Amino acid sequence: QWGHDFRPDYMKLGKALQALGKPQCVALTATATPVVRKDILGVLNLENPFELVSGFARPNLSFAISPVEKVHQKYARIKQIVKEHKTGIVYCATRKRVDEVAEHLHEVGVSCISYHGGMADSEREKMQNIFISKEADVVVATNAFGMGIDRSDVRFVVHFDIPGSVEAYYQEAGRAGRDGESAVCEMLFNYADTRTQEFFIEGANPTYATIAAVYQHLQNQSDREYEIRESLDQIKEGADIKNGMSVGSALGALIRAGYIERFDIRGQRVKGTRLLQPNVLTSQLKIDRAAIEEKERRDRDKLNAMVELCYARICRQQWILEYFGEPDAHRCGSCDVCVGGQTGERRKLTEGEHLIVRKAISGVARMSKKTPAGWEGIFGRGRVVQMLMGSKSQDILRCNLEKLTTYGILKEYGTAFLNTLFRSLLESGLVVIQKKEFPLLTLTPLGEKVMQGETNYQLTWPAEEKKSGVRDGEVEMEDLGFDDPLFKKLKEVRDSIAKRDNVPGYVVFSNSTLEHFTRLRPQNEEQALRIKGVGQVKAEKYLDLFLRVIKNHAVGL
Repeated sequence: QWGHDFRPDYMKLGKALQALGKPQCVALTATATPVVRKDILGVLNLENPFELVSGFARPNLSFAISPVEKVHQKYARIKQIVKEHKTGIVYCATRKRVDEVAEHLHEVGVSCISYHGGMADSEREKMQNIFISKEADVVVATNAFGMGIDRSDVRFVVHFDIPGSVEAYYQEAGRAGRDGESAVCEMLFNYADTRTQEFFIEGANPTYATIAAVYQHLQNQSDREYEIRESLDQIKEGADIKNGMSVGSALGALIRAGYIERFDIRGQRVKGTRLLQPNVLTSQLKIDRAAIEEKERRDRDKLNAMVELCYARICRQQWILEYFGEPDAHRCGSCDVCVGGQTGERRKLTEGEHLIVRKAISGVARMSKKTPAGWEGIFGRGRVVQMLMGSKSQDILRCNLEKLTTYGILKEYGTAFLNTLFRSLLESGLVVIQKKEFPLLTLTPLGEKVMQGETNYQLTWPAEEKKSGVRDGEVEMEDLGFDDPLFKKLKEVRDSIAKRDNVPGYVVFSNSTLEHFTRLRPQNEEQALRIKGVGQVKAEKYLDLFLRVIKNHAVGL
């Protein structure tokens, strides 16, 4: 967003260089994708430029993205992180959220300060200095906080809400560990939070109709000197605009096009607006509609990439480096995916594996709608997996999904396997999550070709091919089916241990491993060690309690 939104005047730097006789120039930026680097070179129009990318990797940072369903779970996780790492930043998407989180942290005994754009300049400067001088160790802030912050001992950065782009996320996360010591960067991900970013995108990208409505209102309200002294809220109401953010953005577009200017009003915080070409009618506005649409497309692509990162099951650092055009074959070894042992290499599939993929994609197709514009999702991933597993839940029967030809077609593979498979399909671009009120799963053009057997592709294949979850060797345990009451008992034990040790639940055993426990009911350590996710260290630390629960459950205790 280097020039399109964040600093529009950056787009004029090329003309400035021309006016100065094209002197020698160096352009520096922190995190820029190949697309943005191309933009910079194009706008500056440099002659035979030498381009150097010095490296995006931050090996001392440990990245984690934790799915959470409820706000209270986010609060609980933040409290754990603060207790363990002491010094850090909690980023929130809105000012209101900053105030709520800061208030909650104060209530649970965490000393912190707040920082957002709604505060007076003097108050923001005061809060910033308190943090820099180490009088406070935790700051809850919007993305207004961070530019020029020079505190090297930040041990954690938590994102309470999903940011609008990978660029924003990586810059904000990169404020941790600037002393070179290890630090953690954790995002508390709930898909519903994308609605806030959608609102921001709409606000930052007013349609031509919105710009025209604002301009018409200014024309109607102008005095003899062609000035209007109204607040943004008054303009919003007068122009009948729903998204208040888009009013400021529409004024910005009119300023850049030379139709208006904004001026200070003595003794007031409200700015005035002056028409510079009052004889230009609304119907005569010359606004670059293509540029407006292109910027909105870019902003939405950035949010889509952020969502893809949240769902990806490959090394977080690898994913980010590839996004910035610097692929790295080496996993970081410290992110949540690497530590959880869920990474894998992409490869060409065997004929049998390819058949499983085609069955899974066929299920997605039958639960989607084909339109002239492409595929539209109707159901989420969870419902698709239920259908492929042959679930008899009321949600499946109510939608008549049991009548589909793909109903139960992959029931011999457990839900854990299918969920992992769909993450791989998402990473490889065979399926896509469409952001509606809820995340809906559907096919991509590539996925449709794969379903029809028309193309080659590579995939990270899930580690286990059967729902047994047993690694290598002869299967000795019979799959007895999923047992929900037992699963809940095991989760309670897991969560209790995690709370005692002050670690995330997946560090003890993942949900996938607990599912295998419920299906296979291992009776001893030897059997349990053959289940994916159970290693010798974890077995020694945790296994006895889980085996005891399984045995007691079998006799009704």
